[in-house]
Parts: sequence; structure tokens; C-alpha cells
Amino acid sequence: MFTPRSAVFIGGAAIVPAIEYCRDRGFRGPIYVVNPRRSELAGVRCVPSVASLPEVPDVAFIAIPHESVVGLVGELSKFGVAGAICHSSGFSEMHGGEKSQRDLVAAAGDMPIIGPNTAGFANFADRSAFMMFEFGDHDQAGNVALISNGSSYLLDLGFSDRSVKLAYSVGLGNAAMINAADVMDMVLDDDRVRAVNLYMESIGDAAALSAAGLKAARKGIPVIVVKGGRTNAGQRATQSHTASLAGDDIVSSALFSRLGFVEVTSSTEAAETLKMLVYAPKIRGRRTGFTTGSGTYAVMGGDIAEVNGIDLQPPSREASAELEKHLPPFVHPANPLDLSSAVDWGFDRALDNYRAFMLDDWDMAVYTSIYVSERPESWHPSTIAFAQAARERGIPAAFVNTLPETFPKSIREKLIGEGVVPLQGMEDGLRAISNAMRASELADILSRRTDEEIVLPVFPVGLPEGIALDEASAKKELAAFGIAVPRSIVVAPDQTSRLDQLSFPVAVKALSAGLAHKSELGAVVLRLATPGDASAAIGKMADKLTRTAPELSIRTFLVEEMVNDVVGELLVGIRRVPSIGLALTVGMGGTEAELLRDTATILLPASRTTIAQTVRSLKLFQVLDGWRGRPKGDVEAAVDAIQKFAQFAVSRGNRFVEAEINPLIVRPLGRGAVAVDALMTLMKEN
Repeated sequence: MFTPRSAVFIGGAAIVPAIEYCRDRGFRGPIYVVNPRRSELAGVRCVPSVASLPEVPDVAFIAIPHESVVGLVGELSKFGVAGAICHSSGFSEMHGGEKSQRDLVAAAGDMPIIGPNTAGFANFADRSAFMMFEFGDHDQAGNVALISNGSSYLLDLGFSDRSVKLAYSVGLGNAAMINAADVMDMVLDDDRVRAVNLYMESIGDAAALSAAGLKAARKGIPVIVVKGGRTNAGQRATQSHTASLAGDDIVSSALFSRLGFVEVTSSTEAAETLKMLVYAPKIRGRRTGFTTGSGTYAVMGGDIAEVNGIDLQPPSREASAELEKHLPPFVHPANPLDLSSAVDWGFDRALDNYRAFMLDDWDMAVYTSIYVSERPESWHPSTIAFAQAARERGIPAAFVNTLPETFPKSIREKLIGEGVVPLQGMEDGLRAISNAMRASELADILSRRTDEEIVLPVFPVGLPEGIALDEASAKKELAAFGIAVPRSIVVAPDQTSRLDQLSFPVAVKALSAGLAHKSELGAVVLRLATPGDASAAIGKMADKLTRTAPELSIRTFLVEEMVNDVVGELLVGIRRVPSIGLALTVGMGGTEAELLRDTATILLPASRTTIAQTVRSLKLFQVLDGWRGRPKGDVEAAVDAIQKFAQFAVSRGNRFVEAEINPLIVRPLGRGAVAVDALMTLMKEN
């Protein structure tokens, strides 16, 4: 389908630009047109029906009213066409169009369809372009595969004047049959592809995407992604801390991180990042030597670099001493290094300065300045000297032009030939460098992970209705899986004689499956010192809740021993996210959790090592690790508890909906970690 020997276009006058673009991009096979009311379109003689075609074409481009699409697709499938592109709209993107899309898929049978509601695809590398209109002038030298839900993103990258060479440009449209993972899996078999760029508005099949991600990781092909339609968890955020602290956007980011995909925020950032990935060698770290042609660029660039995690350490003593031999007296060794006078130096003197500056073992060399359109050659000798010095030291190098529009294509191509990545726009350019560093870091992480730590299990589409457990039942489930919970008993207001079985102080909590935020309703009392205090608290709480929350029908109360040797608290939540799977969120616990938003989210299953790294990534982790003389917490026990919690969720399979431990109390070193409050929703067992 992507390397067809023949093609058919089906539609009216609107398909003329598609036929012309197909020819312009070099397609050499026979082109047919089906239209029962015209004799020719775009110089091609029309035939009245699919059955009238002189041969079975490999690909069909469909642009007819949606009412006729399903029947036509059935004809194409029976005729033996390898695959179809459905440009026609009016399916699931429209209200009430879901049934038509299901009928379309059924009619297609074994014939794959891209779309509907798609602009089409272009395999520029093999001169096969089947798109509704022009999407850029690309030849067979492309090395980037662009895969997008929407056609506008394809237009942005297709027409960008940024030296990004596309091998593939694929619009998925509604992705009724063929999704991003399917296309990605296919293009990864093409050795000409050196990077993949995804634009995704939804994640329909995370398991399939993870399989394609694994393939990319093992082949060493970097993937960058722009996620559109980032939303919060909506109403579910009111039911648990986990949903509010790990909305859908955070979960999708956790998916991309697991797969080694680098997230970017715009088409321009994507274009600059793609250049870094295809034109620069792999970057070893973040230590960067930064030279500029202006003090202003040094200040602005330094700020942007620091925000994006680019490490600008000062030159070493050795490099500084060598630099001082060549710099004018009013310029001092620094990083960023302001070489505003270099335009007048000539090649040899500029080369001496750059060689001195690159005596340090930088992971990346960056030169930031501007090519002014009236004198594009003004900085070129200095730039070429920079390129040679970096090449001699084997350091990846980039030239960041501060404005994207003043960087001539001819200069960009020369720099690529010199081994320097030409980046356009200071902010996008420096972020692209940081993104390339991130890609290398993720590639290293994935190289140490097993396939099972990358690929996700298949989960049913949609979120099932579950049954909420009360706290006592939820803790019983956790305890059965080896997670420590406080010793407790469940009593009614008139049956408190067993309270003396517990060690005091205790906490009293009302039990109800629908009771998520106990403190707000006065449904919890802490630090009760005697059985009498606990009994009185139960009676008082029962009376109050009968008046203020009769709908909860609270009849029993949980009385449990309190944990008094607290070093710190963690929030640990797991929820099932439609189309993705199980998301584990870890954060600093307590009432400040939502305010601080010091959380990290990963997808399950995950190894103990990954869970431990997630806990240690929290900004306030030092509170648990002996910060400023505080006692060290039993972090290993906390990690063990979180690992068991994750294993519990995975083991419940499709029954699991959501669960939360808030807080998981971390006790002093050697004394363990205890789940003192829990929420849980599970599907009912058949």
C-alpha cells in the first residue's frame, strides 16, 4: 500500500490537486480515475466503476460523499485492492457518525484503510504521494517519518523552511483501522528513517504503541511526540487525590517516558529537535560549551539553557589559561563566552579561540548568533572555525540562529556539510538541544530495561463501573498482599466492649464505601487515649453523621492503633486509565499533597528499581532521607510496600479500577512503612 505500483483516485473535480501532486512527486505507475459522470479528470480517462478498472490497483484514494463510501469500500475490498485512503468525512468525528465508521470497517474486511477524514499519506522516499493537496516539496533523500492525527500538523512540517527532510508524511484521520502504532511499526522497517515524529490527539491503543516503541528503542530510532488535547481527569478528580494529582496529561507523559519518547510542545520545536536527532551524533551528557556573538545573546541564551537543563559549567583552569592567550584584554574566559569581536578576527584567530575553549571535555558545543539577510557571510568564517574546532575534538555542534527567518537555506546546508546542526530560533533551538540530550538519556535507560518493562499489557477499552470498598475492606485486601496496616477492629456504636484489645492512642473513622474525604465531614477523630474516649467519640460521630450525611447510612466504625513514630508520609495511588492501563502515582502525602503537587507518575508493570527511582525523584524526598539531621525513614520498606501495591493492582487484572493509600507512613529506619488510610474500587467478581 505504501509502495504501490498502480493507483486509483475515486471522486470528482476535487481530486485533481491530489492527482497532480502524485505526479509532481514522481509516481511512475499507472493512475486510474473512477467517476461515472466524467470522461476525464486531470488528463486521465475516467472509468465508470471499480469493476471497469483494467487491473487491480495497489492503493485507492477515496473522496466522495460519505453516504456512498461504505458501499464503495466493500467493492474495493472484493476487487482485491491492497489498501485504501478515505479522505471523505462524516464519520466518528461528527455527532452520530460512529455507526457509519463501524460499517466502514466491516465493509473493508481485510483491506486496510487509512482514515476516514484524512488528507492521505506520502512516501516521499519511494515517490508515492496520495494526499488531497500539496504537502511540501520533498525528494527521496528524506529521513524523518511524520505521523499525525491531523492534517494541519503535516502541513506545518511539510512546508517548514527548516531543513527537515521527510521520508513519510502520514495523516491518520479518525484511525478507524490503521493507527499511529501500525504506521510506526511499518516505517521502522525502513533503514532510511532516522527519526519519527508523532502528533497524537488521543492514544487509542497504548499496548500497540508500546510494542512499536520497543521496536524503535531496540533499533536506536528516536521518537518525538506532540500530544494535543491535553485535559484533566475531570469529575474523577473530586473522588481521589490520585486523579487530581495525575490527570490525563500526566499519565500520557508517563507513557511517553516509559517508551523513551521525547515530548515537545509545538511544530517548530519538533522541527528543530528532529534536526538535532538526525544531523548530530548521540550526545553523551549535558555539559555544554556555549559561545555567542553578543553579550545579550550570552545572557538570554544562558537563561534559556539553564531553564532547560543544559549544564553551562565555567571553563577549566587549563582552558581559561589557553583562552587568555588569544582573547582581547576586555574579554574574560566564561561560559557562555562572548566573542562579539570575532567577526573581525578572520578564520585563523577564531579557530585558535575555539580550540582553546574546547580543551574541556564538553558533551555539546553551541554557537549562538544571527545571520543578517543583507550580509549572510559576515559570521561565516567564525562559524566554520567553530565547526572545525568541534570536529577536531569529536564534540557534537550546533549553530543557533537567534531568529528563524534570517537563516538562509544555503547557509544551513553548508553547516550540515560541516557537521554543525543549524537551529532556527533561540528558544526552540536551545530546547531542541536539551531534547536531544533527553533522547540520549532515555535511550540509555531503555537499553538497561527488559522488554517486559517497556511493553504494556492489553487492557479493554473504556473504564468499567466498579464497586467502592470501605476503608476496612480495602485494608483487608492490602494486608492479604503483605502490606502493613494498623491493628484495628470494626465496631458499632452499641458494641464497643472490645476496644480494650487495642493499644492506645487510637483513631476512630466512620466506615462507608462512599466516604472519600472523612476529615471534611467530621468522620475521623485522632489521638484518643482510652477506650472510654474512643467509645464516646464513636457515639458522638454517629449522631452527627446521622444528621449531616444520612445518605451514607453509616452503621460501623473502624478503630485502629495510631502510628506515632512518623518520619514522613507518602501518597500512593493507582488508577486504571482508559486506553492506557494502570498508572501509579507517588507523592509526598498529607494535606499539603495537592498544594505542593510533588508527585511522579509511572505506568505498570514496573520493576522495583523503577519504583525506587520514582520515589527518590520527588523534590521533597530528602525529608525521608535524613534531611538536616532528621531521622532517616525506612525508605526501602516504603518501596517494598509500593511494589506490593503495584503487584496487587496488576494481579487483579480487569477487576482493578482504582486504589489509593493516603498516607503511607514511613517510620524510622528498620521499622517499616504502614498504610494508615486506603480507598479502593474493584469490579465485582463474576
